[in-house]
Amino acid sequence: MDASRQPRPQPRSPEDRAPIVSGPSARQGVTGHNVRYVLGFSLAAVVIAFIIIYVLFFGSHPGV
Repeated sequence: MDASRQPRPQPRSPEDRAPIVSGPSARQGVTGHNVRYVLGFSLAAVVIAFIIIYVLFFGSHPGV
């Protein structure tokens, strides 16, 4: 018999099943604390820093 056609073993008792937990309990983390703003501002700062580095190194080379 093909391995994909074998029947899955069923739980023998209710204790064998995985527990049902709520979203916050399963997540095990804290949401909020303005994390998205920190990510946005730091991403913008990196983009601005790369633009400044590009202008300083490649922006003003006369005669090239």
